[in-house]
Amino acid sequence: MKKIKWLFSFKYIYIISLIYFFLGYFYPNLLQINNIYLYIKEYFGIYEKLLWIFLVGYGFSMFMKNPNKRVVLKTRLFFMIILGIATGYLYLLDSLKEQTERTIDSTQQYVIQVGLLNINLGYIELYTFLKIFPNVKTNVFVGSLIFIIFLSVIVICGKMIRKLIVSVINFFKGQILRVREEKRLKEEQIRLEKQAKLEKDIYDEICSIQKAYQEKDHLEMEIDKERIDEDDDTSIQISEKERDISTVGISTAN
Repeated sequence: MKKIKWLFSFKYIYIISLIYFFLGYFYPNLLQINNIYLYIKEYFGIYEKLLWIFLVGYGFSMFMKNPNKRVVLKTRLFFMIILGIATGYLYLLDSLKEQTERTIDSTQQYVIQVGLLNINLGYIELYTFLKIFPNVKTNVFVGSLIFIIFLSVIVICGKMIRKLIVSVINFFKGQILRVREEKRLKEEQIRLEKQAKLEKDIYDEICSIQKAYQEKDHLEMEIDKERIDEDDDTSIQISEKERDISTVGISTAN
C-alpha cells in the first residue's frame, strides 16, 4: 500500500514528468514528435530559460522539509517570472519612444517587430502587452512596472540585500568605532603626557626647594662655624691676657 501511495504521490509524478520533459530536448519522445518544444520556444521566447528554472526549482521545493523555506522558494520562483515579464514590458515601452507614428496598427507592428525579431519575447508577452498598453496611460504603466520590478527584486534578493545592508552598516559602525577609539587613545595619550609633564614640574619644584633648603642649611652651618671660630679666637686672646696679667703680678711680687 505504501509503495502504491509512493508511486502516485504528486511530487514523484512531477519529478518523473520533469525528467521526461528535459530528456525530450536530447532524445525523441512524444513531446518532441508533437513539436511541443517548438511551441514553447515560440510562445515563451527567451522566457523558456526562466520556465526551466521555475520547473526545476518548484520540483526541488517539494523535497524541502522546512515548510517556511519551501514557501520562500516558491514565492521567489513566482516573483522571478513576474520580474521577467515586467522587464520585458518595460523594454517594449522604452522601445516605443523611437516610434514616430502612434496609430494602433503601427504600434502593433512595431511591437511585434521589436519583440520578436530583436529579442524574441514570445507570443504570450507580446499578446498581453498589446492588450494592456492601449487601456493604460503610459506614465501609470511605467510607474507600475518599476514598482513591480523593485518589489520582485526585494523578494528574490531580500536575503542578499539584507546581508549587504547589514555589512554596510557594520562597516560604517566599525569605522565610527575605530575613529572613536583612535580619538580616545589620542586623548588618553595627551592626558598622560600632561600628567607626566605636571609630575615632572612638581618633581623639579620639589628638587629646587630641597636644593634651596640645603643651600640655606649649608650657609647657616658655615655662619655658625665662623661664629664658633671667632669665639675660640676671643677665648684664646682672653686667656693670653689673663696669663700676661698673672705673669706681671708674679714678677712684681718678687
